[in-house]
Amino acid sequence: MNKIFLGIVILAAVAVGWFILNPGDTFDYVVTVDSEITELENELADIEVQVAAGTLTEEQATAAKVRIITRLDAINTAADQSERAQLTPAQRTQLMEGLERLKVILVTYQGTLATVEASADETEVRAELNRRGGSYTRSKPLNVVVADTISDVEETVQDSVQDYESNVELDAQIETIVEEAEIAAEDETQTEVETETETTSEESTEEEVATDESTDTNTEEEVTDEEPMVGVDVSADAELETTTN
Repeated sequence: MNKIFLGIVILAAVAVGWFILNPGDTFDYVVTVDSEITELENELADIEVQVAAGTLTEEQATAAKVRIITRLDAINTAADQSERAQLTPAQRTQLMEGLERLKVILVTYQGTLATVEASADETEVRAELNRRGGSYTRSKPLNVVVADTISDVEETVQDSVQDYESNVELDAQIETIVEEAEIAAEDETQTEVETETETTSEESTEEEVATDESTDTNTEEEVTDEEPMVGVDVSADAELETTTN
């Protein structure tokens, strides 16, 4: 009897220990964040090699942008879900380390992200993400999209880890990257507007020239039509004068 009771106590202790170490599905959420960050880092490293070699095509950049945005969405979603459950100390540490890796990734691969952004076909990106069931409405550069994800994950970490302290130097670098990306995007938008305005102005000028030429042609035709009538009148007057004489 004592052996049975002792066995039950041991099983209960093991069960309690398992639930303490694995509270619900929280562990899976933190693992997802960590895994997606690793995949993002590896993918950007591969793309950087293509960029350096000058072999990154528009099609490859388009596919890469879709994957990057999908991973960022997965990271943000998993981090948000992990916030709803109590994290273990190990999970808090893992989430903090993931956040710091995200920051380093943005700083390290800022040029690669900008190249992907500039090379990708935005129409195809939007169509593919919408086909996957998302509602892609972003018009921000990839650098800024990554920074937004970092900001969201950092809020989760701040809520979950009481003694969390951000890396001031790294955060300053990220702010600079975001500012530069936003300025570049504004300049590009302004250039597009100016180009569109110039094109519209040129088309209007061509239409005005065509209208003027048409008006000149019509005027010449009117003059030509009137000239024979003048000749007829002169001939008629001369004929009348001859008859009178």
